[in-house]
Amino acid sequence: MTAVRFLGPDTDAYVASVERHAGEFEERTGLELDIRIIPSDEYFSNKIHHLLEGENAADVYMSGPVLLWEHVAAGYVEPLDDYTAESDVDDFVHRLLDCNRWSGRFGDPLGDGPLLEIPVNCESYNLAYVPEVLDAAGLTVPTTWAEYFDTARAAARSGGMRGFAQRGTDAWHTMYTGFATQLWSYGGADFENGRCAIADPVAVHATSEFIDALRDAGPTDWLDQRWYELALDFARGRYALIVDSDHYVAYFEEPATSELVGRIGYAPPPVGATGLRRPNLWTWSLVMNTRAADKQAAWRFIEWASSREFLLCSVFEGNMNPTRTSIWDDERFRAHTAGWGSFYEVARRLVEGDAFVLVTPAANYLEIARRWVQALLDAYAGRADVAGALGAAAADIDALVR
Repeated sequence: MTAVRFLGPDTDAYVASVERHAGEFEERTGLELDIRIIPSDEYFSNKIHHLLEGENAADVYMSGPVLLWEHVAAGYVEPLDDYTAESDVDDFVHRLLDCNRWSGRFGDPLGDGPLLEIPVNCESYNLAYVPEVLDAAGLTVPTTWAEYFDTARAAARSGGMRGFAQRGTDAWHTMYTGFATQLWSYGGADFENGRCAIADPVAVHATSEFIDALRDAGPTDWLDQRWYELALDFARGRYALIVDSDHYVAYFEEPATSELVGRIGYAPPPVGATGLRRPNLWTWSLVMNTRAADKQAAWRFIEWASSREFLLCSVFEGNMNPTRTSIWDDERFRAHTAGWGSFYEVARRLVEGDAFVLVTPAANYLEIARRWVQALLDAYAGRADVAGALGAAAADIDALVR
């Protein structure tokens, strides 16, 4: 029997759905599905190339922006346009497909070039908050980043919890979610005309406000705040506010993981002083390995695992957010989210209208992001002032992309 090898991370609801329904794929296609799961921290570090080559290489694997760009440079990505010609690819939210098209050249915009992966879940970065905490302290839902940080400080002073949750650690994605959404909303960017711009005045200003607020009202253990634990801690009532993944709703509204089911509010992320709202975007997607033993079999798996039928099933198993327009339109999905306040309206607005992958495509963006994050950690720990930490990082990053 022909086998399809699938590689994915743990702590991921989509991968869990694939595992749960693997027998259905095998029965439908006559193919065997060999599922290989590795720890999320290892997966997010992108140290998986040894699993993408050799006799037992994965045929299909999970990836996303930033991670994918490194795979492209290493030759592990099979373009998919020829495979999708007869499929219902137009049902996917168009900007999710656009952010998975790239030429492979540094600085070339996403949206141009071959289709490199098929999105199976996505996230942008909303504002989640605990209304009863804000009400008790006489606070309103913040609409600007200045208000967000001030509200977080006031909530922290009121006692019993910290003001805002924020992922930390030296992982590259510490800069990618709430912080990037703030920085770009201030008018900042990672590069301008090919030059690293993270030490420009607007970026220094945004970062200074971020670091100051972290010290005053952020996690006391910020340097150890991984994404998964952060989501669970917010759901347990440790924080008043968070701007991070809107797919956290699967934890926030699940009784097994949350003490705040039905008690969380959702809003668009704040705007910067200029009125900009620039949320970042991420997709978990299916990639066909150029080394797939049987590419037609690999495509049959991708077709099944990204089909409307399977993805609709998986959203009820925690795989948020949908990547297909027809699932957003589905009355069963609308009913499923009806008790989650404004979540549906906010999340759909972000994914269809406001959000896009903001960072500049580069094959070595993981190195760029890690160096940037090190600057944030240095500034937070007092090893350098904000301007000095960012200036040193910008010089190093310019060297990385030359």
